[in-house]
Amino acid sequence: LKALDLSSGQSAFTTYPFPGAAERTAEAMGQVASPFAGCASPFSGAADEEVLEALVRQQKRKFPVIVENLREDRRKTGHWIWWACPTDMPGKCDPLGSYVTKHTAGKLFQSAAQEEWREVLETMCELLEESGTNVLPKADHGRIYHFLRFWHEVPGKPSWMERVLNKFAAFEWPPH
Repeated sequence: LKALDLSSGQSAFTTYPFPGAAERTAEAMGQVASPFAGCASPFSGAADEEVLEALVRQQKRKFPVIVENLREDRRKTGHWIWWACPTDMPGKCDPLGSYVTKHTAGKLFQSAAQEEWREVLETMCELLEESGTNVLPKADHGRIYHFLRFWHEVPGKPSWMERVLNKFAAFEWPPH
């Protein structure tokens, strides 16, 4: 599926891998999904940047409460794994339809939410080391598998992210 970005004044289409993602992303970004779904355009990079900006806004807004919940409950509760472990594929239930690309991923390390993102990931690692993979619902295990595969290939990661990836990789994560 493809969606038109109407906010910039230029035609910018992006591809979404599952039905409803374009509509959810457009709604979350205050836009209308394109009636021209399926059309191709060379401007998808601009749309990728806007999806990244929406992801960063969501991380900044949600992560303080998520960290608090992780520390209180000593396990993941709620539906937010896509924002903490973004990959090049939006999660099936992600209301933003958020994703990163190999060109946008590294920008998260300089984003307005980078400290909050780091805190969520490091807290997840602490819980994993304490109690194992049961601190995450089985439905999230495939996301971790793909997160590891994607971020392993991202160049220029800070040392904290290398440590997070190594701690996650110490566990078995099925790809589905």
